[in-house]
Amino acid sequence: MAVMIDRAGAQTLIPEEEVIELLSGTRKQSVAMQLMRRLPNMSTKTGKIPVLSLLPQADFVDGDAGMKVTTSAAWEKKQIVVGEIAAIVPIPQAVIDDAEYDIWGEVRPLLEESFGRVFDHQVFSGGNPKAPMEWPDGLIPQAIAAGNNITLGGGQDILDDINSLFAVLEDAEYDVTGLAAQRSMRAQLRNVRDANGGFLFASPTSGSDDNPFGVPVHYVGRGTWDRSQAIAIAGDWNNAVWSMRQDMTVQIFDTGVISDDAGRVVYNFLQQDMIALRAVMRMGWQVANPIDIDRDATAFPFSVLQAGN
Repeated sequence: MAVMIDRAGAQTLIPEEEVIELLSGTRKQSVAMQLMRRLPNMSTKTGKIPVLSLLPQADFVDGDAGMKVTTSAAWEKKQIVVGEIAAIVPIPQAVIDDAEYDIWGEVRPLLEESFGRVFDHQVFSGGNPKAPMEWPDGLIPQAIAAGNNITLGGGQDILDDINSLFAVLEDAEYDVTGLAAQRSMRAQLRNVRDANGGFLFASPTSGSDDNPFGVPVHYVGRGTWDRSQAIAIAGDWNNAVWSMRQDMTVQIFDTGVISDDAGRVVYNFLQQDMIALRAVMRMGWQVANPIDIDRDATAFPFSVLQAGN
């Protein structure tokens, strides 16, 4: 006869203080969350952020009796719509019975990585049909559509290419605050040579290959975006924002079933002596990109380094 695990007993798998820290761990796993600007938590499913859409214009007064120019400023409100990211982790009773096995210690980093990867993929690449349709397109396809793309190998070396990548944004009056890159770019940076043929970044005075031109590089995990799309994306990350509607919550279930997309039962907790951890996080993101007097109205605050043919 199967021995049942009650909810109260299973709940001890997850120390309360560690549930509170789960979101913090997810942020460390998510490159997008690290680079983007976090807004205060949302109180409703749809939040709005004011974005400057009309600038005040000043001018000289024509003589003592001249008319002073009439001007105004306007803000449009871009929406941040909440999307829900979730995961269910089934755990067999046999594993729970092993008192020496730190189940939560094993599951927690996997959850953090998974949630961070799902969010990053949508922010950088987009294209997940399950994501809210109101979310922006991925930053990479938006940057390419804006013409903000540089081809690897067009310069003297990869530092020259990165300089061109930054210049695209600086020419549009943006400041580059960070670079997200495929991990394979790290070796290309390390291979940059000085005038004597030595490794440039091997010199203690030359800085770090993770900090070219004083801009920090954040390396994304495999699968965050397709390498055929981009090698790296630079940006003025203050213009990309994210907000929580609901901090991550974790619940324990000791009864129920898990089905696949076709409705077939994959796990039956009662019959298979299992429990499940269900983690849920609700959040949204947006590209603010307010207008600037020195900036073209079609400017976009991100640029992409792409592989050559």
